[in-house]
Amino acid sequence: MKRHKTARTMRISIEVLHKILHTIGSLPAELGGVLGSSDGGATITHYFYDECAETDAGVYYPNVDVINNYVIPDWSKKNVDIVGFVHSHPYGHDHPSPGDVAYAKRLMPGLQATSLAMPIVQSGADGIYQIKGYYIDQSANGHAAVEPAAIVTAEAGSEPEHFHSRVEQVYPLAVMRRKTVVIIGCGGAAEYTEHLARCGVGRLVLIDGDAYSPTNLATQQCYRDEIGLNKATALARRVSRIDPGTEVMGLPDFLDEDMSDADFMELVGPELLECPKDVLIAACTDDFYAQARVARLALKYGTPFLAAQLYEGGQGGEVIFTYPGVTPSCPRCLLTGRYDAYLNQGYRNDVGSHQTPIFATQRINSLKGFVSLMLLLYGEAPGSPFHDMLARVAGRNYLQVRMSQDSLLNPLFDKHFGASPYSFFDETLWLTQTPEPRCPDCGGCGDLRLVAGAIQDSRCLPKGGAVALEH
Repeated sequence: MKRHKTARTMRISIEVLHKILHTIGSLPAELGGVLGSSDGGATITHYFYDECAETDAGVYYPNVDVINNYVIPDWSKKNVDIVGFVHSHPYGHDHPSPGDVAYAKRLMPGLQATSLAMPIVQSGADGIYQIKGYYIDQSANGHAAVEPAAIVTAEAGSEPEHFHSRVEQVYPLAVMRRKTVVIIGCGGAAEYTEHLARCGVGRLVLIDGDAYSPTNLATQQCYRDEIGLNKATALARRVSRIDPGTEVMGLPDFLDEDMSDADFMELVGPELLECPKDVLIAACTDDFYAQARVARLALKYGTPFLAAQLYEGGQGGEVIFTYPGVTPSCPRCLLTGRYDAYLNQGYRNDVGSHQTPIFATQRINSLKGFVSLMLLLYGEAPGSPFHDMLARVAGRNYLQVRMSQDSLLNPLFDKHFGASPYSFFDETLWLTQTPEPRCPDCGGCGDLRLVAGAIQDSRCLPKGGAVALEH
């Protein structure tokens, strides 16, 4: 089924969203409540938790006696209209069921309505909390249709305004809501992930089998009450607190041999095949083999790709990216020397986050964020600086940033910046790359669109020949 792309919005006050989170959003499905509006339906401002409702497998039935004898009289005194119902479904069922639609049709005549808000909650007790907006609309011929809606938060007592409004021209919400970002490795990438939600990304798929430890407090964006929690699921909870309009799934698992390409495709959804340019796959793990696997997945499905690394002690870092049809080199072309070291020379990495300042992690996350906007908005945001930025950098898809005066990158940076007294550290180089003719992943074809579909199993990493990487 093709993912809906919609510009319709559902405005809900922050107070109501908090009440939903702490009632049906924190308890097992199926539970629900009544939604009301004090401004003619423009904003959902009231919520009644229907804790005595009847439910069965897949359908929430509001308690009509309580609604008629308590909710309606009380809300009428406050000039509040019933505009819909919210309820939870078992995890993975995030769309109104046929029973929901049929029941909404029966309620509409009594409420004198032709449209009802019907957001669906995935409870934190069943998996990861999230809320998705839907309307049930009834046409003149009596048919009912389910229409998705982006949830927009509104401060209580204020004119509804989406938090995204001040940056709408930089990254338009209508475009960002269509985008899915898959992030493999959520520790150091936590800040990057949160900021993608602040940019209005429609869907985040987070994959990480690791848990937060006390040392992560100094090196990653985590909190003391998250120690011992899985990184992907903890981060998914944080995202849902930022923007309930961002659909987020946190998978507490590693992208390893046990996860097939078919499993990965099922996680991401049909847009991976139907519109791969709307999916950005980001490798944010420090494991070489996981990075290589993620790169091959992006090549196989023809999606934009991004990967990042910090160097020893946080003295520098790198970001690489590819976009089929624009950047000629694949990830393996960019890192030929590294692949050769691991696959042919027996190299094993023993560099972790020891002695790495948190600001180095923050710096690389910021760079990843700008590159992500460049990839997500390419050709789709006229008037935005990110609309054509990718075309202007094209083959300069290997970025290095030095973060210390003593960095081993200094000779390379001195070569490009000279002995200028104005160049000290925190500069970024966008290095030109060319396809590697003997690359086992893309064959040096220069057009990554030709590689899509050619990789049968991304878990099979061919050794192949290699030459030293030259800048």
